Amino acid sequence: MYLDYWELQIKPFDNTPDPKFFFFGREHEEAFLRLVYTIKENKGAFLLTGEYGCGKTTLIRTLIQECIFSGNFEMAFLGNPVWKDNPNEFLKDILFELEKEVSVTTSRSELLRMIGDALMQNAASGKNTILIIDEAQLIEDDKIFEYIRLLLNYQLDDRNLLTIILVGQPDLREKVMNFPQLDQRVGIKYHLHTLDREETEQYILHRLKVAGTEKIIFEQDAIDEIYKSSFGTPRRINNICDLALFTGSQKGLKEINSKIINAVI
Repeated sequence: MYLDYWELQIKPFDNTPDPKFFFFGREHEEAFLRLVYTIKENKGAFLLTGEYGCGKTTLIRTLIQECIFSGNFEMAFLGNPVWKDNPNEFLKDILFELEKEVSVTTSRSELLRMIGDALMQNAASGKNTILIIDEAQLIEDDKIFEYIRLLLNYQLDDRNLLTIILVGQPDLREKVMNFPQLDQRVGIKYHLHTLDREETEQYILHRLKVAGTEKIIFEQDAIDEIYKSSFGTPRRINNICDLALFTGSQKGLKEINSKIINAVI
């Protein structure tokens, strides 16, 4: 509703994990580099945690895009980990993502064998297999964590056949620590914090630029208020900025100031 008014090509502050909007803040860049290192060096498992709305999923989507573009990876992305009391569904979801057909009656041992075969086939084709579990803090069944550990046992003499990336909110770290055998297999861990004041401004400018403008729309006092109100959380920044752009267009403003921000929060 406000794109033409602000001379934008697309909406800059939608809360969708669109990789083209990904902002490499200091910690986000560090997390991304560690993820790439984990994958390329075949480190087995990575644990990424962070507060709600801090950009974890967008970071992961950016990583997936990079992996798909390179063509050297097979990817299984599980974003809805609700396999309560049913590890078989977890294993079936992995096979589905790897484009393998299974029947309702396939046994657990057969599912594991099929996963192993798929990993070996990918390796023989020169491809690494990556399993990403987003929102992993939602896993309630302890057996799932045990099966995650078992999946890390798929190895050749000189390499892992599977890289597992667990992504979730801070309590995921504690859940993993409750399984020492799994925790010890997680080679790299990283916790994302929110953006600082400088990064908040850079984040806003970056998204506006991607959306089609380099004009200064948000005044400095507006950015101050956005940072204070959002605590530097990207999702909250998006919500505030989106509504501010709408309100500013309705009022016929040329720039967004702190009064508009205070009116929309």
